[in-house]
Amino acid sequence: MIATLLAVAAVGTASQTLDFSPTDDIWVYPHASDPQKDGYLRVWGVDDQPVATDPGASDEFSYSYLKFDLAKLPKDAKVTGAVLVLFHTPDPTWPLDAAKKAPLQVRSMSGTFDEKSWDYGKVKSVSPTLGKESIFGTGAPEKLVDGQPTKFEVDLLKGPNDFRKALAVGGSLQLALTSAINPSEIGNRAVYKFYSKDWEKADVRPLLKITVN
Repeated sequence: MIATLLAVAAVGTASQTLDFSPTDDIWVYPHASDPQKDGYLRVWGVDDQPVATDPGASDEFSYSYLKFDLAKLPKDAKVTGAVLVLFHTPDPTWPLDAAKKAPLQVRSMSGTFDEKSWDYGKVKSVSPTLGKESIFGTGAPEKLVDGQPTKFEVDLLKGPNDFRKALAVGGSLQLALTSAINPSEIGNRAVYKFYSKDWEKADVRPLLKITVN
């Protein structure tokens, strides 16, 4: 009897990982193409800064935004893990040490967005939150393999921003991708270029993995 009760308790507290694909994702740049068709998300900074101090003066910066519907996330579940998985295009023009020096940042953002109604003028009110304290986590690859997409995994519980608190706000989640990687220092093509949800191959599209028990 005791063994049965313990087995039931163990099942009740077993961890499960839920996968979420973006409902919307956009490249935020003055010359970006239609976000409903663009297969890429691009990120770079200016003068070692990942985010413009004035949202109205962000023309030289490049961000990307992701939105997730978290309706299937159990309301009372304890979140024990949260990882954003992205895949960079093969053979990046930046060296590995540059990525480690200026990793990808995942941070909170102000305002709301959707692909259908997006235009760049909205960046004045829909923008990444300033300051290191807005960062949920950062990530850089361990290695680069010639001819293969490069996997980025960002632990969103690393902080300093409280990801669990962000999840408690409502049934959707918005994330901003930023970085201080600077193409003017490394080379004009040395930017982060990730596959978006609109890429033809599903196995390299963005994925948010949340573990609960």
